[in-house]
Amino acid sequence: MSHPRFHFVQAHGKVLLFTLLISLSFPIGSALTAVLDPLVVTWARYLLAALTFVILLACQRRLVLPSLRDLGRYTLISLPALCYFVAMFVALQETSALDASALYTTVPLISALASMLIFQRRIGWSMAFALLGGMVAAALIIFRGELSQLASLSLTPSNRIYLLGCVGMALNPILVKRYYRGESFAHLTCWTLICATLLLTLVAAPRLLTTDWQQVSLPLWLGLAYLALFATALSFFLFQQGSVVLQPEQVSAYTYLIPVLVLLIGMLSGEEVIWRQVGWGVLGVLLTMAVMVLVPTRQARRA
Repeated sequence: MSHPRFHFVQAHGKVLLFTLLISLSFPIGSALTAVLDPLVVTWARYLLAALTFVILLACQRRLVLPSLRDLGRYTLISLPALCYFVAMFVALQETSALDASALYTTVPLISALASMLIFQRRIGWSMAFALLGGMVAAALIIFRGELSQLASLSLTPSNRIYLLGCVGMALNPILVKRYYRGESFAHLTCWTLICATLLLTLVAAPRLLTTDWQQVSLPLWLGLAYLALFATALSFFLFQQGSVVLQPEQVSAYTYLIPVLVLLIGMLSGEEVIWRQVGWGVLGVLLTMAVMVLVPTRQARRA
């Protein structure tokens, strides 16, 4: 039997890898959505990811049809991320990328508040301050140190739609934790992706019929393969494993790392980063993540 502390370290490592995979997907996603409808890209990545797990489980003779009750459970687990993507595509017709990034920093705090209500548990003052600090630190990176730009952020109809999507994303780790019943994570991820793909097909059907797939070049097909295999299939698998072990606000707080990782990826690709604009934000995010990891560990020891 593995040591409980190692179990938690593994869970943090999996969510960290999930965050890295998502961060690497942004430049690929931008290139794809310049050619294809964003909703079509999302449908394609879900479909290919679901097929990946179907083939994997079928080769291992572990592909089992779930009961109707379990299908309902998997559909519930798939809904938060789907609601987020649909809200994002509707809202981004009018909402700026900057506004969307700023609103997304609310996800960990919303997740903590929802967790308190659903699981009837307190998060503690240190965790609450860490969440607020992380939100401010991420905003410092997004606005390049100019928090005065927050004054220009207003809750327009499109921003309200996107904020509802953020609420959905905040509920994602909570629903995974609440409705996990001990099945293998490969089985859970497979049927969650299948249910999500079926629901997304209903929404995306009109656009799928008018999509010209011939305009997609080979490099973009390779990019779509990355989104499907790594940023969807593997990332969902890692996210769900981490969500079962860690508290929802811990899982959601890793989204604060996304601006930091995007900065580092930009640096590696030759982009100039002005550290006097983002340095305090990066430091704040790293301190937040340290609190997220250490405080629950100490609380567990006392318990």
